[in-house]
Amino acid sequence: MISLRNILFIISLCLGPTAGAQVTNSSMDTEDAFLCTGSTNYEDGTDLSGLNFGAAGALAIAPASSAKGVFESVIMFNLAAGVAQFNAAYGTNHWVITGVTLSLASNYGMAGVQPNNPIFNVIAGGRFAIEWLSDSNWVEGTGTPNLPTTDGVTYDCLPTLLTPPCEILCTNTYVPPGDNIRVLWPLPLSTNLVGNLTNGGNVSFLFFAADNQVGYLFNSYKYGRGNEPYLNVVASPLLKILGGAMTNGIFQLTGLGGDSGAYNVQTSTNLATTNWVTIGTVTASTNGAIWYDDTNAIVPQRYYRLSQ
Repeated sequence: MISLRNILFIISLCLGPTAGAQVTNSSMDTEDAFLCTGSTNYEDGTDLSGLNFGAAGALAIAPASSAKGVFESVIMFNLAAGVAQFNAAYGTNHWVITGVTLSLASNYGMAGVQPNNPIFNVIAGGRFAIEWLSDSNWVEGTGTPNLPTTDGVTYDCLPTLLTPPCEILCTNTYVPPGDNIRVLWPLPLSTNLVGNLTNGGNVSFLFFAADNQVGYLFNSYKYGRGNEPYLNVVASPLLKILGGAMTNGIFQLTGLGGDSGAYNVQTSTNLATTNWVTIGTVTASTNGAIWYDDTNAIVPQRYYRLSQ
């Protein structure tokens, strides 16, 4: 018979990987601004690199070869509400991030269209990159294309914003989808990004051209109208064993996983080896509860774990 001491020892060692249920938090950005250099083709100035446009209502990406000069954009999100949501759903720190997606839209989403403000380039498809920034201490400012200011982030701030650590997360191909159509940009689960999001503070991204073609204009949260930038973060609960009991020669394992998630029950008689054997499968209930009856419990001890 398995002793109570051995049952407790089994339980204490059997934390597993992540489960399948998911909760998504959608956070609208809290700060944003485009950063530009100006050009000879923009009548208000050939050098706009020291000016702020944080209240412009739009964000833009364009290369140095574009008619109106370089455009890069910065966006900041705050994940405090997201972390609170995940903690409420799964318990404090009993979850992991399993997906991150940026959602952007524009009322200027047709290729070949000139936006109504001449500071911006014609809309065009092309490649752009998204970079994670460790620096979230920038301020969006109050400048507009008609009345730029110096009270917020500017193109000249880029060397400071790009102080390491920073990380290019992905390079994407933009194909203008049409007006007011959301485009989803999945982000890789890099250690830097996940750690930043899990802490529940501010997270910042930089958008810049990755070829000489792209002319991407999308709405900021200030312009709104349903096209605000959103960061969608998906969390899943940690899979864990809660307890176990021996009754009439049957060992019942209890655990918690994802809603209706399917898991393998694995055992070993020696933790010093990696020889875990799958003895069965179990499907969690709709609230994530897991029960498994082992009718062949081995004496004097058997170690258990759950895995996806």
